[in-house]
Order: sequence, then structure tokens, then C-alpha cells
Amino acid sequence: MKSIYIAGPMKGHPDYHEKFNMAADVLTDRGWVVINPAVLPEGLNPEAYMPICTAMIQAADAVCMLEGWQKSYGAKLERWFASYQRKAVYTTIESVPHIVDEG
Repeated sequence: MKSIYIAGPMKGHPDYHEKFNMAADVLTDRGWVVINPAVLPEGLNPEAYMPICTAMIQAADAVCMLEGWQKSYGAKLERWFASYQRKAVYTTIESVPHIVDEG
């Protein structure tokens, strides 16, 4: 199984939980194990989330960028970090391939 991290805008987007969870459902249906940062507890300082998220990216095989990521400072950092780690980065959910179960 391959794992994929979801990155996208959160701050200032009250519906981000719904968008991240919908993306998780789509990616799960495509055969991925999803790492969803929207399940992290709320209330930390913004700077406290990035070390957690970079650890999640390190554990993933790929990253899926959600719509609007280009306007999110945090999502742009996550994309840069994933590229630096040589992870596959899909800039739209539509571009994420289905995983074929070889088991």
C-alpha cells in the first residue's frame, strides 16, 4: 500500500475539514492510505503544526495538493518540503492515480 498526505489551505477556511475529508474519501477509494492533517487538534500556534506536518510528509509516499494551495503559505511550504524529500507531488486531486492492489 502507498500512503499519501493531503495538503491545502486551512487557515481562514471554515469548511476545510469537509474538503480534506472528501479528498481523503476519494484517495482511499483509489487505493491510497491517507494521511490527513485535518484530524490534528485545533488550538496550537500555526508554527507548532509545521513540524508535525513535515513528519507526516516524511512518512508518506506522495502528497496531494488541494485546490487553493497556491494561496496558502503553509501548503506551499509543504509542497516545497515534499519535493525536497523527493516525494511524488500531485498538484490536483484529479491527477492522483489509482493504486493497483498487487497482493
